[in-house]
Amino acid sequence: MRRPQLKKKYNRQELITAFLFLLPMFSIFIVFKYVPLLDNIRISLTSWNLFSPTKKFVGLQNYINIFTSEMFYQVLGNTFFYTFWSTIISLGLGFLMAIALSHRKSKGANVLRTLFFIPNITTASAVAILWMWIFDPDFGLSGQLFNLLGWESPRWLLTPGYAKWIIISLSVWRSIGYIMLIYASGLSSISEEIYEAARIDGASTVQQVARITIPLLAPTTYFLLMTTFIQAMQVFDIVAVMTGGGPYNSTNVINLYIYQTAFARFRAGSAAALSVILFLLLLVFTIIQRKVSQQRGKDYV
Repeated sequence: MRRPQLKKKYNRQELITAFLFLLPMFSIFIVFKYVPLLDNIRISLTSWNLFSPTKKFVGLQNYINIFTSEMFYQVLGNTFFYTFWSTIISLGLGFLMAIALSHRKSKGANVLRTLFFIPNITTASAVAILWMWIFDPDFGLSGQLFNLLGWESPRWLLTPGYAKWIIISLSVWRSIGYIMLIYASGLSSISEEIYEAARIDGASTVQQVARITIPLLAPTTYFLLMTTFIQAMQVFDIVAVMTGGGPYNSTNVINLYIYQTAFARFRAGSAAALSVILFLLLLVFTIIQRKVSQQRGKDYV
């Protein structure tokens, strides 16, 4: 049953006052968000090398070139591969860690939560350099461990099959602490009486998690899924530092591809078109997310 919505009528003076208070923030958004967005769309319809004072209008030719390029689909596939697996693995491990630490009130548990969260606030490029050392086959931790075993370390970042998963492992390591804390917050809102009743009925720990914890944490999982997915779609720094999109473009992602197109190939028009495509992809996903969120809200009313 829906609750009746109370509508309040505002007089003209209140609306003007509210508008004047919001005007500075609206101005910032217009100048630094919407004007650059519209200018980027304009540039995407031109051929420009970043240095020429004139921009040649080419219409939709940049978009046609992009959608007929095999490189674009490879980069898009890499982006979705990275986004899917980093999101799924991060959510799964973060949930398990939250469950493991949820019933521990000791100082040691608080220390572990802090340690797990620190990578999330660490500079991505610095962590990427650390990861490169760990997986260096000659002088890194990986190489030393393989040498102790008498084996030869794989060339992790020079092998397409390995390089993707090394980057995903770094992404998971950085985000898992944040996800764990969000899940821990959701777990704290679940009444202990529900679990007590389930234990009295003979439910095992696994059954309690499957039939109580997971359903009640569905809104939290949904929120983390959306935010983690959108963030992963925009990955740039760790890929740029660790592999530069190699080997053989096997780790190249769309944000890095935009950067390479603009500042390595000096094709600003094509880079702007790629930016528009990425914007539209995220916009469509956000609209779907809002529709699903609104539907879930109606189901709870």
